[in-house]
Amino acid sequence: MQNQSPVQSPPARGVGDFELHDYIDLLRRRKVPLLLCALGLFTFSVVFASRLQDFYRSETLIMVDPQQVPSSYVQSTVSATIQDRLSTIQEQVLSATHLQHIIEKLGLYPEMQSKQTYQQIIATMRKAITVDVVNATDRRLSSFRIAFQSKDPKTASKVADELAAEFINENLQARIKQFDGAANFLESELGETKAQLEAKEQELQQIRIQNAAVMPESRQFHLETLNNLRVQLRSAQDRISRAQEQKAMLQQYAPTVDLDSDSYSSSISPFQSRIQKLEAQLSELRARYGAGHPDVRKVASQLAELRAQEANEKKQSEGTVVPKAPPVTAARAKNPVLQAQEERLDQEIKEQTELAKQYQDQINAHTANLEQGPVFEQRIASLMRDYDSLRAHYQDLLNKKLSADMARELEGRQQGERFVVLDAAPIPQSPAGPNRPLICAGGLILGLLAGVALILAMEFSDESVRSEREAATLLGKTVLAGVPRIYGLGELRKMRLKLTGAFVGTVASGIILGYAVSLLKIGF
Repeated sequence: MQNQSPVQSPPARGVGDFELHDYIDLLRRRKVPLLLCALGLFTFSVVFASRLQDFYRSETLIMVDPQQVPSSYVQSTVSATIQDRLSTIQEQVLSATHLQHIIEKLGLYPEMQSKQTYQQIIATMRKAITVDVVNATDRRLSSFRIAFQSKDPKTASKVADELAAEFINENLQARIKQFDGAANFLESELGETKAQLEAKEQELQQIRIQNAAVMPESRQFHLETLNNLRVQLRSAQDRISRAQEQKAMLQQYAPTVDLDSDSYSSSISPFQSRIQKLEAQLSELRARYGAGHPDVRKVASQLAELRAQEANEKKQSEGTVVPKAPPVTAARAKNPVLQAQEERLDQEIKEQTELAKQYQDQINAHTANLEQGPVFEQRIASLMRDYDSLRAHYQDLLNKKLSADMARELEGRQQGERFVVLDAAPIPQSPAGPNRPLICAGGLILGLLAGVALILAMEFSDESVRSEREAATLLGKTVLAGVPRIYGLGELRKMRLKLTGAFVGTVASGIILGYAVSLLKIGF
């Protein structure tokens, strides 16, 4: 026997090892599985698409109408952008509470009421609603579209209009709430600031009342009063000095007499009597007019002349012997006129001394007030800074409160930023879906892809020798000729029946599967 090399299995090849004729051979050998997969999925997609119910889509266009009054006149208190506010409003409108209200109001999904829960119905409705921004820039949003899908065209139109009304109402309510919130906050802050301002005013007023004497405004009054008091003090001191001088003069020239002696009248010369009268008159004039008055100078001149005459007379009478008067033993008393003048001078000295003391006390008091002025100015300056700050804050809050009130009034008159329906939701005349040709084409493409994947898997798992080239590669020798497989008529008939059965079964399976899946209402 000849040694024969063992038969090896064909080497495994990847997709990258195939050439064009290999793919053609593969499609020729495996065309049946490919056609069956494509036919089955295509049949399924056709049945499924035909079983889907038509749905209608109705949409409305809403424009964002800006504020009619320029913001330079009335500043809005709404700080959120329209994009942020639209997102918030969309969440509110698509909430379970709002959607349940719309479902109950319009009687939507009656066939689902007994089969599904409210959460499932609301989820179905939420999937049927779309909100798309039509035109938006970096600065603002100009319009957006609300659409709703339904099996009934009238229902689609009603729900779209109802959703548009909900968006408009929620936007208005949100803006009013923001206006009210801003106004209430400003009003509260304004009340607190006003109370603080009034308390600070009362504190300042109380301090001014208690320290009126040391207020900066009273500085000029104190200075003028001090000047007047110093003048009055010097005048009082001058009067005291003059009174004391007059008293000394009276005490120097006032003689003593015997009141019980008969020689009283003879002991006083005519010059002495006149001198006493002039001295009394001079003292009175000085007290009344001062030393520089003309009448005072006149009386002083007359008194000097009279004294000179008295001195001359004494010189002439020195040569004549005058009998010596007997000693006086009786009680002696002062001249009543001079005594009265002396008492008046004492009284004047006492009064002027008291006045001078009062003037000095007042001067001390005003001086103390002036010295306390800078200290009080620092204290009042600190209080005034707090008061001015509170007043400025109060005025700022008052301006903002007035602006917020105007903005709220503007919003109430529909002059602020608002949503306006440009195109109401029409009743659709033709269904918007489903797109049956697209579904069928998708099923065919998916079937072809599945068939390609299937035949590739079959090809890589099949280890049989399928061509002369594979045999030559496997044996390492040249193959002279290949004998094709020859089928008899009976085998061909059986093969045709099997293929026919496979195609019929595939179509039937696709129809049954498509019908079964459509019963589950997948897609709508």
